[in-house]
Amino acid sequence: MEIRKLQKIRGGSFTLTLPKQWVEKRKLTSGEQIAVSEEEDGSLRLHPLVESTEKPLKVMLSLEDYSNLTALEYCVETYYIQGSSQINICSQKIIPVEQKRRLKQLRMELPGVEVAEEAADKLGFQVLIDPTTFSLESLIEKTSSFSMHLQEDAVKSVLDWNFTLAKEVLERSREAQRHYRMTIRQVALSSMNRIIAEKVGVKNCRECTTFALIARDLSRLVYHSSSIARHILSLEGKGKVDSEILTVIRDMSEVAYEMQRESVQAFLQKNVQLAITVFGKMRFMREKEKALLKKILEKTKDVDIAVALSMIARDLRRIAGYAVAVADDAMNRVLTPA
Repeated sequence: MEIRKLQKIRGGSFTLTLPKQWVEKRKLTSGEQIAVSEEEDGSLRLHPLVESTEKPLKVMLSLEDYSNLTALEYCVETYYIQGSSQINICSQKIIPVEQKRRLKQLRMELPGVEVAEEAADKLGFQVLIDPTTFSLESLIEKTSSFSMHLQEDAVKSVLDWNFTLAKEVLERSREAQRHYRMTIRQVALSSMNRIIAEKVGVKNCRECTTFALIARDLSRLVYHSSSIARHILSLEGKGKVDSEILTVIRDMSEVAYEMQRESVQAFLQKNVQLAITVFGKMRFMREKEKALLKKILEKTKDVDIAVALSMIARDLRRIAGYAVAVADDAMNRVLTPA
């Protein structure tokens, strides 16, 4: 930490000299614009406008540094989520056609990513989407909508014994995960760039954290809805189940759906009372899960069906659990010390 003296100049303004090392590191010159913003604790934050808006975040990856292609794919996805605008992959040899084709498929998983450069021994991705295009609240709203529709249709595939619908739910869940990755990317960029943060609707670092938490919790809601579809698909060719069991599944789903909807509304509307309402419904879900498991044991002779239905009961309870987590995110967004 350096201590510098505040000096008063003619006209009543005050000046403070900047550390020479800081200026040179960012290659700033006289006349450059410096944005000054006040933090909640009263401290000031300085950031060069040119660096904040124009400097691309680049990364170079060597194919030989990874034991398998899956590890490389995971790193590309992570660098994207962490805000990289250019991701370049190079190799000491010619990249096999099949490997390059597989890497290009990452564009389907990462919104805004396109191939910017390609040669026999290299492949370059660039993120073309403007990070300020989507507010974080709008992304949360869209991901929530995907999640609720997925749950609705996943349970419908159970009630109607509709395997075609279950397959469609699994396919659609991939799009919801795209929204998740985009949301986390926006959070990461907001934490690094105050200008982006302001444009996407993030007030401070604490709120940035709550957006990261709700994005994670929404992704788990998506996962458990798609898990219901997977369990139903494992029973293709089996006979239908007892109507009483299906009735309890429907009842549990309706409450879980309501909890999901209300918890996200509580977050977006900053409504503490609505969040508290969600907490109160968790007891019902636990009791219904217990009753459902009992009925499954009583009325299901086929072991495979019994196991799958028990897993579906667990998924519905966990959907409710993550709705409670979203309600908790809402509470943490609103109830902050002055």
